[in-house]
Amino acid sequence: MTAAALHKSIEDVRGREFAGLARNLSGDVRLHFGAADEQKSRMVSAMLGGCRLTQLEVDRHVIFGEHAAAGPDDPDAIKLVVQTEGDASLDRRGLHSPVSADSLVIYDPSRPYMLTNNKPVRRLLLQLPRHALPAAAVERLAQPFTARAEQAGMCRILLSLMDSTIREIDHLDEARRFSVGQTMIELVRTMVGADLQQTRPVANPLHVLLQRIRDYIDNNLERPDLSVTMIARQMGCSVRYVYRAFEVEGVTPSDYIWDLRVQKAAAQLRNAGGYAGEISGIAFALGFSSSAHFSRAFRRRYGVSPSQWRKARVSQTR
Repeated sequence: MTAAALHKSIEDVRGREFAGLARNLSGDVRLHFGAADEQKSRMVSAMLGGCRLTQLEVDRHVIFGEHAAAGPDDPDAIKLVVQTEGDASLDRRGLHSPVSADSLVIYDPSRPYMLTNNKPVRRLLLQLPRHALPAAAVERLAQPFTARAEQAGMCRILLSLMDSTIREIDHLDEARRFSVGQTMIELVRTMVGADLQQTRPVANPLHVLLQRIRDYIDNNLERPDLSVTMIARQMGCSVRYVYRAFEVEGVTPSDYIWDLRVQKAAAQLRNAGGYAGEISGIAFALGFSSSAHFSRAFRRRYGVSPSQWRKARVSQTR
C-alpha cells in the first residue's frame, strides 16, 4: 500500500466536521454541545481489519444513541470505550455506568443510551462486529460491562495496545492493522467471556498474544531473518510487548526461537542418514545460518554433536 493510500484510509476531522463523521461511523446518534465549543473537537479513525479504532478529543457534550447499529453484523454493532481523560456517564433504562479515566466500558449501541460528558474528554473507541463475540456475551451487554485498568491485567494490555496503535496508525500497513485488530477482538472476547463464566481472568493477560506469536514462529521457523522486530511488526505491537509475552515462559523470544529450532532438528535427525550434507540440510531448512552455528546450538542443548545424536538414535533402534 502506498503512503497516499495508507493516509487516505485514515479519517481525521476537526471542528464542525466532527459531528458528521460521528454519525457516519456510529449510525443514528445525536450530539448536543450546548454552550461548549464544538470547534475544539477532533476525531482520528481507522479500520483495523474487521473492527474500527477511533480517538476523540472533544469539549463537553451529550450523545443520544437511538439505535446506532443498523444491522447485527455492522462493524459498529458493539462498542468499547476507554476514557483516558475526563469523566462521563453512560445511562440506559435508568442504569448509570460511570466512565472515568483509565476505565473501560463495553456496551451494545443497538439499545437506546445516553452518554453525558460534563467535561472535555479524550477517549478511545473500539467498534467490533457483533458476531465477533459469543451470543451469550452479546446478550450480557444489555447492561454495560465495566472494568478498570488497575483491576484487570487484560484491561491494561488492551488500553495500552489501543493507545499505542492510534499513535502509530500512520505507520501501520494494512496487514499490521488487521493483525492488531484481531488481537484486540480476542482480548475483548476473553474479558467478556471470563466475566460471563464468573471465573477469574487468565493468570497471564498476554496469553492471547503469546499464542499468536508461537504460531507465527512455528510457521516461519525456516527464515534466517526471523527476529523479535519482525514478530512485533507482524503482531502489530511493540518489541516490548513481545518480550513481556514471554516473561511467563522464563525465556527471551530469541532463546525460544533457537531452542525450538534445535528441538525440531533433533526430531528430524532421528530419520536422517547421519551424513554431513544431510545434517547441514536440516540445519539450513530450520533457519540456521551455518553448520557450525547449528552444531554449537545443538551441543549446548543436548550435550552431543548432531552426528553423535543421530548415531546414538540409530544404535537404540537396532
